[in-house]
Amino acid sequence: MVLVTPAPGPGPRPRPAMPPPAPPTDLVPSERAVVLLSCALSALGSSLLVATHALWPDLRSQARRLLLFLSLADLLSAASYFYGVLQDFSGSSWDCVLQGALSTFANTSSFFWTVAIALYLYLSIVHGAREPRVSRLFWAFHIVSWGVPLAITIAAVTLKKIGYDASYVSVGWCWISLEAEDHLLWMLLTGKLWELLAYITLPLLYLLIRKHVNRARLTLTLALATLVAAFGSSFQYGYNVASINSPAEIMKQFYNETYYDRYGEILLPYTLTLLWSVSVSMFPFGGLIGSFMVGPLVDKLGRKGALLFNNIFSIIPSILMGCSKIAKSFEMIIVARLLVGICAGVSSNVVPMYLGELAPKNLRGALGVVPQLFITVGILMAQIFGLRALLTSEASWPLLLGLTGIPAAVQLLLLPFFPESPRYLLIQKQNEGAARKALRNLRGWDDLDEEIREIREEDEAQKAAGFISVLKLFKMRSLRWQVFSIIVLMAGQQLSGVNAIYYYADEIYRNAGVKKDHVQYVTVGTGTVNVVMTICAVFVVELVGRRFLLLLGFSVCFLACCVLTAALALQSTISWMPYLSITCVFSYVVGHALGPSPIPALFITEIFLQSSRASAFMVGGSIHWFCNFTVGLVFPFIQAALEAYSFIIFGAICLLTTIYTFMIVPETKGKTFMEINQIFMKKNKVSEVHPEKEELRNFPSPPSL
Repeated sequence: MVLVTPAPGPGPRPRPAMPPPAPPTDLVPSERAVVLLSCALSALGSSLLVATHALWPDLRSQARRLLLFLSLADLLSAASYFYGVLQDFSGSSWDCVLQGALSTFANTSSFFWTVAIALYLYLSIVHGAREPRVSRLFWAFHIVSWGVPLAITIAAVTLKKIGYDASYVSVGWCWISLEAEDHLLWMLLTGKLWELLAYITLPLLYLLIRKHVNRARLTLTLALATLVAAFGSSFQYGYNVASINSPAEIMKQFYNETYYDRYGEILLPYTLTLLWSVSVSMFPFGGLIGSFMVGPLVDKLGRKGALLFNNIFSIIPSILMGCSKIAKSFEMIIVARLLVGICAGVSSNVVPMYLGELAPKNLRGALGVVPQLFITVGILMAQIFGLRALLTSEASWPLLLGLTGIPAAVQLLLLPFFPESPRYLLIQKQNEGAARKALRNLRGWDDLDEEIREIREEDEAQKAAGFISVLKLFKMRSLRWQVFSIIVLMAGQQLSGVNAIYYYADEIYRNAGVKKDHVQYVTVGTGTVNVVMTICAVFVVELVGRRFLLLLGFSVCFLACCVLTAALALQSTISWMPYLSITCVFSYVVGHALGPSPIPALFITEIFLQSSRASAFMVGGSIHWFCNFTVGLVFPFIQAALEAYSFIIFGAICLLTTIYTFMIVPETKGKTFMEINQIFMKKNKVSEVHPEKEELRNFPSPPSL
């Protein structure tokens, strides 16, 4: 019998059998832990951003609102993934579909909001889009970033495309079901396509923004002008602060020997202490005098001219100090300390003003910190040259003091080749041609109309206000919070305990076991940390802003003072307390170098217009040097009375300055001088139209004809 296989009939062919369901994904405990931790961190970060937006209304800018919506999408995504990993699905249950739908919507929305933020930054930075125009775009951002993901998610759920995903790339959660025939297409629609577009769009927008921002780049002329101004002035300020410390005992012996050669008797201990105190205190006293000279000098000679003239107060005293031993005259040292103090008082105000007016707004913060960087470098070099193996000896200490004239000579030779402040040339000299030439040299291009227009706006405010003297500065309601802010910040800078920290440092190092001869090297290490952290401030000030660095710096100083008080009080009872004290010293130096040291002088440049800037620097500089002088005079008595507990006073000052900064001081990063002025107009509650004329409001109007 032959079996014949029947031929296939004309009917439909049977469908191929579907592959068996994918086995459940095996979850490795470590993999689950990593995913859960990443979800928790993502949720924490998003929650902090949402809380910041809710608690601080003054931070609710348009860009931060976009970031808020991105945070909400990320928070929803983290919650859905967290639930999926904990649930460990094995099939397409209803909660599996819900979790997959939520993660699909949240992830797709995150991609759209990320692109929206980049597009907003592009429009704001490159095209200078104003608030009303951008506000209209916000509705489009909402429709696209919420609407499109919602439509895709509803379609995927309705067509039953979302289900259990047992692929190796997922960890037990649900997304597009692998059993769906067109699952690859839906994987693209529910995430991968928009992710790919985001990866293409974001770098493109970044390159366009960077190309625009880099127009205001650090040109060679601007960089060299910054270095010459800071090295010739700020460096010698820092050098003169520290150069007299190392040879103090040798110099006191010189005072005694000189007096003995003249009168045949040695100085009484009280008289010697008084003479040495006068020698030291002449520096801050000269700084106070120099601060009073800033206004007339910068108005009559210009910013660059004032720096060149100021070198007289450095070169002459360097000669006096260098020749004092040969001349056998300690009076020459006292006079020289007064003169270098005047030099420091002028330079500590004029250099930040000069660099702030040279720099474009995107570099103003970084260049504004450079003077403080060179002050710290000057202190460090004085500490290095002051090592006993180098220039701290009976023969070489006059050379140590006389080296301060070298930076002044370098500046005197090189600074004339660099431009004067364009703002000074245009606003005060009314010389647009010279201002354009200076800007062309500083920026490296000819398209200067926008910057000239911004300076012209400030010029209009200058004409409306006229010259604002120091007395008028205190009387004007429109400058009330600006003046109060610089007084608080400058006083907080000097009264925060930085001098006390350095006073106690040597004792702290010795208690920790550092040999007496090695303490000088640890001090150099402290100076190195100061320089390194100031370099960090140069690079981060334009990223995190001035206000953040002030808050961070004063907060660190406050905590360091509190812990140091406890450590000094307990160092004789607990063996490891001296090491905690050293940690507090270095922590304090780090905090002070990040904010309290460099930011206040930069802040003065930014919050005052041309008409009041010189007078504001006179006020800020006077507060700086008066507080410096007061601390030097009063601290020995405070230390004798309170000993280690004196840091409680400094900690309280740091805390109060932190609170004031948090409540009053605005962020000035990336803003023009006129935009910053408008922020303070609102704080001062004055009209935006020439508030400087407020003294004319009560003047009787002329009778009508």
